[in-house]
Amino acid sequence: MIIDVSNEFYRACFPNDSIPYVSEDFIRLVERKTDKVVRLMNVEDKSMGIVAGLKDGVLSAPFSAPFSGFHYTHEYIMYDVISDFISDIKKFVVENNIKKVTITLPPVIYQTNFNAKCINAFIRNGFSGGAPDLTQWVDLNKFDGSWVRSSVAQNIRKAMNNSLTFNVVSDKRSMAKVYCIIYRNRKMQGRKMYMNLDDIFEVSKIFPVDFFLIRDSCQAGVGGAIFYRGHPKIAQGIFLGDDVDNRSIGIMDILYSGVYDYYKNMGFNYIDLGISSLDGEPNTGLIRFKEIHNCNTSIRYTFSWSPNLK
Repeated sequence: MIIDVSNEFYRACFPNDSIPYVSEDFIRLVERKTDKVVRLMNVEDKSMGIVAGLKDGVLSAPFSAPFSGFHYTHEYIMYDVISDFISDIKKFVVENNIKKVTITLPPVIYQTNFNAKCINAFIRNGFSGGAPDLTQWVDLNKFDGSWVRSSVAQNIRKAMNNSLTFNVVSDKRSMAKVYCIIYRNRKMQGRKMYMNLDDIFEVSKIFPVDFFLIRDSCQAGVGGAIFYRGHPKIAQGIFLGDDVDNRSIGIMDILYSGVYDYYKNMGFNYIDLGISSLDGEPNTGLIRFKEIHNCNTSIRYTFSWSPNLK
C-alpha cells in the first residue's frame, strides 16, 4: 500500500535523483504551479516512490517539466514490485477521489531496465498510453565528427564560408539575444514558448544552463540554443532556433556541430534533443533533420488512468 509521506521521510529514503526534474530543488522551484505536491511510496518496502502534483482533481507527474519518473533504489528492482506499486497508484486515486492520474516517463537514456518494466506494468495494469511521443538523442561516445549524411558536412562548410561562428555566451545581453531568436523562430512556426527568460534564469540557480549563439560576419545573432546540464552525463536541449529567413546558410548545422563538440569535450555521454512530436503526432521534417545529424529515435511514453474509464 502506498501513502503520501512527508518530504523529510521521502528524501531520507531517496537521496539520489535519476533525472533533474524529480530533484527537491526543482520541485521547490515549480511547486507553485500545482495545488499540492504529493510524495507516494510504500513505507514498508521503500524501494520506489514518485513525486506528483495534484491540481483540479488530477494527479500529474510531471506537473511542470518535460517528463518525470520514479525514484528507486536501484535499476534492477523486481518486476513484481514495480507492478504492485503501479497497481497501488490506482488504489490511491480511488481512495482519494482523484479524477485522473497521468505520468510521463523519461527517455530511455535516463533509465533503461527500469523504464522497460514500468511500460509493461502500466499496460498490464490497465493504464492507457495513446500515441507515444518520438524523442531524439545523440550518443556522444560514438560521435567522431562524421555525419550520417554528407550534406551536413557540406552545410557546415557553407556556414563557415559565410563567416558564421559558434559561441558560448554568458552575458545577459547575449543570452537575451539567444532567447529572442528562438522566440521569433517558434512564433513563426506557430509554436508556443512556455518559459520566459526569467524562468530560465531561475532554473540556472539549480543547475547549469548553457546559452549558445551563432553570429554572422557582422556579429549579429542568427541562431541560438539553450541547454540544461541537470544530469551528470546527459545534456538536454530545451530550446533551439534560427533566423528562418537565412536558414539556407547552414545555421542549424554549425549549431548542432558546435553543441556536440562542446559536450563531448566536457565528458558527457549523451545529448537529449527532446521530442519531435506533439501529443504523439510526428513532425516528420524535424525527425529527419535530427536523424541526419546523428540522432537516435526512441519513444517517450505517457500513461494515464481514470476511475471513470476502467
